[in-house]
Amino acid sequence: MIEKKIEKAINKQINHELTAAYSYMAMAAYFAEISLDGFATFMHKQREEETQHANRLYQYLLDRDGKVDLPPISSPKMQFNGVKDVFDTALALEQNNTAAINHVYQVAAQHKDYATLSALQWFLDEQVEEEKSMRDMLEIVKFAGGDKGAILVLNQQIAKGAIPGVQGGGLDGGGGGGA
Repeated sequence: MIEKKIEKAINKQINHELTAAYSYMAMAAYFAEISLDGFATFMHKQREEETQHANRLYQYLLDRDGKVDLPPISSPKMQFNGVKDVFDTALALEQNNTAAINHVYQVAAQHKDYATLSALQWFLDEQVEEEKSMRDMLEIVKFAGGDKGAILVLNQQIAKGAIPGVQGGGLDGGGGGGA
């Protein structure tokens, strides 16, 4: 049976992952509303990955005879001031998720729960990949600046999977996925 403090921390992380999924859905909706379907697909893939992460933690708790608790999910940011604002928000989301996973790791370390530490290592490795992907996308968007033509070309390239680190609107490699 898993220690109650670790169970509580993992349940909180499940909520973080589902909140991130909800946030990525809001970002996808924003892009769909302004006809940037490549960006929208990219954000939908991020949403799917966050949901998979929540499911992975959920299953881990059940496997350890823990109790799953699903509190309400906070409403995400719905208004954005352009493509750069979306990627600024996405990077901050990933950075916050990294901090949250680090907290769960610290709690597990305090209780010398080596099985949980091992399970969490996968999430830590994913977060390195996810923060890098969002930083890279943000830098590309910054490079495009406010040039709508450049943003349209970037949108098409993302849809085709022609941006390094991005395949068919989703991240390539490593089992995928952020926060």
